[in-house]
Amino acid sequence: MYAEIHAACFAKGWNESTMRQMLLMPGAMGLIAYRDDRPAGIAVFAYSVDQADIVTFGVLPDFRGKRVSDELMDAGFGALARRGISELFLEVAVDNPHAIALYERHGFERVGKRPNYYVRGDVKTDALVMRAAL
Repeated sequence: MYAEIHAACFAKGWNESTMRQMLLMPGAMGLIAYRDDRPAGIAVFAYSVDQADIVTFGVLPDFRGKRVSDELMDAGFGALARRGISELFLEVAVDNPHAIALYERHGFERVGKRPNYYVRGDVKTDALVMRAAL
C-alpha cells in the first residue's frame, strides 16, 4: 500500500521492496491516511533517541487540498512525541511552495539548504532543510 501511494505521488516512486526495507528498519514509523475507507496519503518517519526525520510524505492527487496533509502531520507529531522525540527534520524542494507552506503552518523553520539535492532528469534542485520542535 505504501509503495502504491508513493508511486502515485512521485515521478520516481519507491518500489514495494524498497518501501518494505525502509519500514522494517529500527526507528521507522509509517502512517497511512484514509478518506471514506480509501487510502489518501502516507508519511514515513525515521527516529532515533530524541530526533526524527520525515523520510517521505505524499498525498494522492484526488485528496490534495482536503486537509489530509494536516492530519498526517498532526498524527505524526503526536506519535513521535509519545516516543520521546523532541525535534523533527525534513528536506523539501525549494520549488515546492505548497509543501513549504504546509510545513511552516506546522511550526517548521528553515535551518539550511542542500544544493542540488533533488535530481529530476537533467535538472537539479536545491532542498530546504527544515526543523520543528515537538
